Amino acid sequence: MVERERIIVECLDFNHQGQGVCKPNSFPIFVDFLLIGEIAEIEIIKLTKNYGFGKILKLIKVSADRVKPPCPAFGKCGGCEIMHMRYDAQLAFKQQMGINTLKKIAHLRNLPVSGIVGMDQPFYYRNKVQIPFQKVKNQVICGFFKKNSHEIFPMERCFIQPELATKIALFVGNLMNQYQIPAYDEERQSGCLRHVLIRSNSKNEFMLVLVTNTKELPHANQLIKSLQNEFPLIKTIIQNINNEKTNVVLGKKNLVHMGSGFLREELLGLTFAVSPHSFFQTNYEQTSKLYRQVLKYANPQLTDVIVDGYCGVGTIAVFLARFCKRVVGIEIVKEAVQDARANALLNNISNVEFIVGKTEEEIYKFSLGEINILIIDPPRKGCAPQLLQAIIEKQIPKIVYVSCNVATLARDLAFLSSNYEIKDVTFFDMFPQISDVEICVLLQIT
Repeated sequence: MVERERIIVECLDFNHQGQGVCKPNSFPIFVDFLLIGEIAEIEIIKLTKNYGFGKILKLIKVSADRVKPPCPAFGKCGGCEIMHMRYDAQLAFKQQMGINTLKKIAHLRNLPVSGIVGMDQPFYYRNKVQIPFQKVKNQVICGFFKKNSHEIFPMERCFIQPELATKIALFVGNLMNQYQIPAYDEERQSGCLRHVLIRSNSKNEFMLVLVTNTKELPHANQLIKSLQNEFPLIKTIIQNINNEKTNVVLGKKNLVHMGSGFLREELLGLTFAVSPHSFFQTNYEQTSKLYRQVLKYANPQLTDVIVDGYCGVGTIAVFLARFCKRVVGIEIVKEAVQDARANALLNNISNVEFIVGKTEEEIYKFSLGEINILIIDPPRKGCAPQLLQAIIEKQIPKIVYVSCNVATLARDLAFLSSNYEIKDVTFFDMFPQISDVEICVLLQIT
């Protein structure tokens, strides 16, 4: 087998990214957009010692799970890698991928799985989008990066973000061209506009963040006025200054040009103030379902003390505070803790405390037996090893673990399995059309 060779293969499985797995002569070949059971002529585009990659040239046998993706940019921009898969098949793939990973890494048998919670309408769901801008042929364009590149595929429509968010981004691009404001040039580290960040809430109100390389926003008054006139649902406009050589979208400094600098979101009877830097789940409908599951798993009593590790802006902590004696949220990002405290005040919640610090360090300050329930929702890298050790030492009776990375979740569950029993697992499709899945796990001490 050599690169550029054409062969006929059958898809036997998926990998965690939703690529089809084929094994001609027992050698793994990963093929984008190929479904299990399909037979295709492919071209080998890359070979390594242990595996290779191919691209579809012609489908010979087509799966009943294949649908025509509605997005014309499918396969060209770097997102929505499983939009060609029927939605119920997407859900089945995500659940099975999660189960396989948990069993393989954590060596878990007889895993109790309650299923996967999907969406009624799996499109236009993202309440936060970050859209890069570039200059191409003397025109400022916006869109999404092509797979494994920093080249933008121009955006005309996106099926996973609100349609108004797309219109706002395209309008900003037109304003940049009208006023001859240059887009950021990554190689030269020059130009002005780097990204547009757009947040929306369940009331269809919008926050617009213009991320600039420069401290000055040229023609700021005209830009703000034009945006206000065109989009009255934009409630606040912010300039974020990021002049660092980095892939991180937001810089540290915000200048509010219009409105409060915040967007308010109502969730499960509570109100949260969301800032440009706030971590807030990107799928409103699914977040409500996920938090109800956290409450169900935690099943707190009015005498319970709950610790919410990696608490972010305090959404779970504030939500659970109504059902227990006390909640302590721990978060390493100082600005997030400030937002969390503000959210508690906004909802008149007095039995919650937020601490700036590392969860793995702050948890040692609790006495043995003081914590009844631990909620953890760590970043993709999972829990710090010191935290897992502390959980065992503190003999915390019940843990609810929320994760967006099944591999690191499995690693952490393997560590805890000597002292804890997995009572239930529920998957949540927070990202339809994309291969990622969210997992909520209930553990109890043995």
